[in-house]
Amino acid sequence: MLFNEKYGIAHVSYNTGRVMIDHTADDEISSADDCFDALIYGFSRLIGGRRESLGMMQYRIDGSPYDFIFQLDSRDGIVITIEDMRRIDEIIAYIKASLADINRNSLYLDHGFMPII
Repeated sequence: MLFNEKYGIAHVSYNTGRVMIDHTADDEISSADDCFDALIYGFSRLIGGRRESLGMMQYRIDGSPYDFIFQLDSRDGIVITIEDMRRIDEIIAYIKASLADINRNSLYLDHGFMPII
């Protein structure tokens, strides 16, 4: 359970590179689909890139400093799959810091402006 956060890392599989993302519902975003879309939107705003569909509910953000894929999985929910397993610790640290920025600045919400840090 997350407290005062919308998104957080729930589990990391160092064997597969899958990072399970926990999310909490709020008044504006409650379903898993909405939370997934909002997370990708938040990363897009943070990175300054655009979402790129890879098919089968998989997306990446162009311009991202690391290669990872967002996926909405029917069993595990929101999953980020890390492509470069040699840099997994570095990428997990980046994802964790990014989620903190997204949560703190509410970048997942479509306000039409960037919140002040």
